[in-house]
Amino acid sequence: MSVTSPEPARERRSLGGLIVPLLLIAVGVVVLLGNLGYLAPISIRAVLSLWPLVLVLVGIEILLARRQPFLSLTLQLLAIAAGIALVASQPAGLFGAASSGATTTDESVARDGASSLELRVSGGGGRYEVRGGAAGLVDARSTGGELEVRTERTGDAAEVRVSPAHDRFELFSLGVPREVIVQVASDVRTSVHVEGGAGEFFIDLREVDASDASIEGGAGEFRVVLPRPKGSVPVAIQAGAASVTIEVPDGGEARVTTRGGALSLSSDNARLEVRNGGAETSGYATATDRVTVSFEGGAASVRIR
Repeated sequence: MSVTSPEPARERRSLGGLIVPLLLIAVGVVVLLGNLGYLAPISIRAVLSLWPLVLVLVGIEILLARRQPFLSLTLQLLAIAAGIALVASQPAGLFGAASSGATTTDESVARDGASSLELRVSGGGGRYEVRGGAAGLVDARSTGGELEVRTERTGDAAEVRVSPAHDRFELFSLGVPREVIVQVASDVRTSVHVEGGAGEFFIDLREVDASDASIEGGAGEFRVVLPRPKGSVPVAIQAGAASVTIEVPDGGEARVTTRGGALSLSSDNARLEVRNGGAETSGYATATDRVTVSFEGGAASVRIR
């Protein structure tokens, strides 16, 4: 008497065994594209935020794998694709993407003798605005969710971190703000760092005594107004598929370089002519006070004004 092997059961195990390798491959591809500049850089927090996806995949496996293995595989692949798309569009982290009503939070940090500041603003998708003119050292306001402001001081140097309020383990949030507006003191030397997901970024450094700045985001709209520099000021911008406007104040010396995927660079500023994927003012090479802008991104449009 011959014994036949349970082909359907083996087929189900084979289909189910594809999920973890496919998930690892997909995450690896997205992180690689972020490292190469085709997407915004992907944070470890964003990758770890995919943990609920495991519950979804296990649930689909339990519910459908025995009766409908191909349907189970299809739904699992769709779930993986949706999770990866969210990570790509929210590179700073996923949780709290939905806002919590019209909550408004105001936070302030006193100067307390600070003569230098390192500002770090981070979050998910939404609108981010950074500008000068704060009465204290830092003033922050959010709409649609609560903020956490942490301050560390060493002598007369201060570091201020502004981010969505999370619980202790950062698995659930109290609502990521739809809009975050941060002002810094105009007379304190400041290093500016902004990291967000897909959204709108307005970084106005005209009234900021900036030592350097970096802006990282996903797909969206970026408007960066360069500072009136004291010394050489580097400004780094990283984004995915984005529309980017860089404004150079009258009389300021600046250079803009681009790198990445399918980029287009144009200039409406008569002082900066586009050549070989970059542009600079005529006095940039000899100026001691100047701004150097580097942009890395995916399919982006960069315009200089």
